[in-house]
Amino acid sequence: MPPAAAKPGMKTYNTTKVLDNFWLITRPEDNAETTAIHWLISRPDWDPKFLSLLDACLVRMTYFGRAESITEIVRVTEGSRSSEVPLCALMSERTATSVPVLTLSPDVTLGQISASTDDPAVGQSTIPPGSRWMFAERPACPRPKPPKRPRKSLPLLTLMQFAIGSRVVPGYRDAVRLTERFRSRVLRCFDRLATGEASDKVKAEAAHLSGKDMDGSALSGHRHAFFSLHGEPDRPQDRPTRLCVWRSKSFTDNEQRAILSAAQKPLHLSFKGDTWPVTLVPLDALVSAPDGFTDRPADAWRTLTSYVPPRHIFDRKGRVKAGCDIRYQIQEELAARGLPLLAQPPEVNKKGWMKVHRPSRRREESTNTNKLGYRVTLKFPIPITGPLLLGNSCHFGLGLFVPV
Repeated sequence: MPPAAAKPGMKTYNTTKVLDNFWLITRPEDNAETTAIHWLISRPDWDPKFLSLLDACLVRMTYFGRAESITEIVRVTEGSRSSEVPLCALMSERTATSVPVLTLSPDVTLGQISASTDDPAVGQSTIPPGSRWMFAERPACPRPKPPKRPRKSLPLLTLMQFAIGSRVVPGYRDAVRLTERFRSRVLRCFDRLATGEASDKVKAEAAHLSGKDMDGSALSGHRHAFFSLHGEPDRPQDRPTRLCVWRSKSFTDNEQRAILSAAQKPLHLSFKGDTWPVTLVPLDALVSAPDGFTDRPADAWRTLTSYVPPRHIFDRKGRVKAGCDIRYQIQEELAARGLPLLAQPPEVNKKGWMKVHRPSRRREESTNTNKLGYRVTLKFPIPITGPLLLGNSCHFGLGLFVPV
């Protein structure tokens, strides 16, 4: 039987014709290594003698096609393969996307089917006698999906560092503005990575990044992440050179991926169209931790970024409130962190006005975000290890102490 038979209106080039009237694809839902071709044959008088002859012929068929590929062919009865769905259907009318298919005519005779290509009636015809053109919509080929490789979990870390790159390097005065925007992006990235997981689990993990409990209240005990800027401790007047994210509890795999994902795009300090954004470059474990984040103990510590008292020191008349003296507030914070009392009163000097973080739950209060910061030096009776972050907005880079 001829294939490569010419389409309607086209001339033939030779008399060799072979019939290839099927398109074979595998459906994605099959999940099978092999694919079957089905011929639907129906007649009213399938007697047992004819069926036994057909089965004997099928048993002896070991290959099929011009490539002589090894083939297994069996007879199935109606209903036994009810799950099989035809890949396409034949139509008598052609559409813009259909392709011609050479099929048998309803009135085809046995002699026409058994005719060889040497038969003059076949060789001298555009299409073999007993055949006709029909049309079918070609099924879409499924796109191959690459196998999913298991991703290795990131090693546990308590400190993640990023080098700061910018044409105009931000100063320590911009610590809160920069860390606020980076933290907000980290939380958004974490929400995207945790999509599909249980909501309670996501809220519980996010609480150790945002500092807000599952019910939206502030997390106690300073257990959530600290975002801070760091530079050279010997020259505190210089610009910061890195952004650090630290937490006493190790960051999980999802948390680390969210922090790394948040650093992929530049951060804008003023507005979205800022031409001088800040770029954060991840630093690997080969880069040593900055002073204040190492295990090196020290008995004297001083502020790298300004310390802002958590409570107002003065009342409306400019008098120091009872229990709000800055030295008392520092001692109170140290006791709450389980640190030893100071060997002598802290040295406190005014540093200048600083922008502080204002939680969303307190933004309706009648106060501003600029507070007076102080340069503080602490001396302990015994050496302690850091990190040491105290005061207002300590989770956003203020009140960072480094060993003297």
